[in-house]
Amino acid sequence: MVTNIEAKGDVLGATDSSFKIIFNTTERYKKVFWKDVKVGDLIHLSNNEFIPADVLVLRSSDPHGLCYIDTCNLDGETNLKQRQVPRGFIEKQDVFQPSKFKSVVEVDQPTTKIYRFHGSIIHPTGERRPVGTENLLLRECVLKNTDYVEGIVVYAGHETKAMLNNGGPRYKRSELERQMNLDVIWCVLILFVLCIIGAVGCKLWLSSYDVVPFIPFASDPIYEGMLGFWTFVIILQVYHIHNDVHLYDPDTNKRIECRALNIPEELGQVRFLVFMTWGEKWEYFTIPTLKTF
Repeated sequence: MVTNIEAKGDVLGATDSSFKIIFNTTERYKKVFWKDVKVGDLIHLSNNEFIPADVLVLRSSDPHGLCYIDTCNLDGETNLKQRQVPRGFIEKQDVFQPSKFKSVVEVDQPTTKIYRFHGSIIHPTGERRPVGTENLLLRECVLKNTDYVEGIVVYAGHETKAMLNNGGPRYKRSELERQMNLDVIWCVLILFVLCIIGAVGCKLWLSSYDVVPFIPFASDPIYEGMLGFWTFVIILQVYHIHNDVHLYDPDTNKRIECRALNIPEELGQVRFLVFMTWGEKWEYFTIPTLKTF
């Protein structure tokens, strides 16, 4: 699938990395930000300038149509990459005027692959010239060892290869973490299978009983009343523990908190109480253990 791009008759240049300059048919310069650069704009870049979009080179200050870019911001490599003008434009370097560029550029749809680019330039006469990665200047790269280049924007904004690859910082995992993640997934799958087997087996086992066998007197109202009675007894004990004035601390204005209903059942197992008096002397009190016969 290809995209057709037609030149808009404007030439963009740069004075610094914060904005660009448009040179239109009236031979006047206009400053614009990177966000205002659109597909089809013709760009003029000077040496050591950042490239604001993915640009197809049409003209270079080098007589052989060559230019160099620094891709350190993209791949971390410090060596310069060579780019060149497409075939058919090298011989016209001296007479080529980007403002009069009327050809149509066909390129692939935006992709995250930095070093993959295919397209063609279709002249008004019907002549077609192929273009590739060696003719493309990528966004966030820096033009090096070249006085100037001029080209047409083929990808701009979030469609540039640099923006498509900017998915945020990657989380690096060790080999141990990867193995643990795999083990956790297997544990979840095994647990899920065991739960399914247990549920089916329990259903088949209970289907042979009229009354649930492990809850005696399930249909006896006396038994159900006893369960309800002891439940309210525990709740009442928790209420009295919360409102016990002997367990209130006036200095911090806090009272004891019972955060579990089984706390009253554990109180009978307390054997020792240890606290420190004003004289910083530890005192021990022994509480008789409750015995059940």
